[in-house]
Amino acid sequence: MARELLSGRGMTFSHVVDRVRAHFTEMPGLELTVPQAVRLLGFGMDDCRFVIDALVDAGFLRWTARRTVVRTDAMWAREDEASYVSVRRTTGRNRTVDRS
Repeated sequence: MARELLSGRGMTFSHVVDRVRAHFTEMPGLELTVPQAVRLLGFGMDDCRFVIDALVDAGFLRWTARRTVVRTDAMWAREDEASYVSVRRTTGRNRTVDRS
């Protein structure tokens, strides 16, 4: 169904996918909800979701916990992860800087 709607606008599915991929490539940090993608791309909700799902399946985009899509290969796209850092102080050792 979405392919028919896209082709009815004079664009093939591959052109639309390339266009969406270009948006995410040219705008580092782009993070969109489906309604935002609808406004940005000018397609209907079903068409946008179809294209986004295709790019997610291809591994170019990924869904976040906030129900937005981001590029998978961008450093900024990584979720903040808790990491373990020891804050325990060792006793008996005096750490000073040698200024010689």
